Amino acid sequence: MSKWGIEEKETLNAINKIGFKGKILNIAAGDGRFNEELLKVVDEVVAIDINENELKELDSKCPKELRGKLNTKCIDITKKLPFKENTFDGIFCTGTLHLFDMKTIKNILSEIKRVLKNDGKLILDFATDISRLDFDSKPVVFNGEGNYTLEQGIKIFQDSLRNFTLNIEKARFKEENLDKSTGYKIIEGNFLIIAGECRDRILEEEGR
Repeated sequence: MSKWGIEEKETLNAINKIGFKGKILNIAAGDGRFNEELLKVVDEVVAIDINENELKELDSKCPKELRGKLNTKCIDITKKLPFKENTFDGIFCTGTLHLFDMKTIKNILSEIKRVLKNDGKLILDFATDISRLDFDSKPVVFNGEGNYTLEQGIKIFQDSLRNFTLNIEKARFKEENLDKSTGYKIIEGNFLIIAGECRDRILEEEGR
């Protein structure tokens, strides 16, 4: 259980369907929501986050039998990622991209494409139409947050991931009685699950 809420079944289903393997980058991994599910099906997970304390919590919660597959690194994802091109077989990022302005989102997606292998796979999610209430039932809005609509979210990923075959699903979420460290008690809204596979290698093979 993460302080950010339960693991949504839609995201778990996407992990089961996509067939992740090899080396996976878990972007903005936080305290480990979904991380154990990734570790169960791949050879290695590199979990990155800007918050070192959350990464320590992630590591402490990792089952001993899976810890050998886990590497953690404190990294600011709004900057160039410290990995070479074509490093990862898969990318996973949830609960984060919606917090940034459009330019930053596009920069992050550009870095995701750079470090992902030509036949790599990804799962991203994107919250939209968000409503948060603090512990006094007052609205919470973060500085710089776009609070995008479903339609805006879909366009962002269709435009930025043109070289991917994409499956975009819509869902609804509501998390209540969250830990006080999150800064709010309730959050609800819509979200997109974006599952995709890079087409570069597929297109190359079709052109032969």
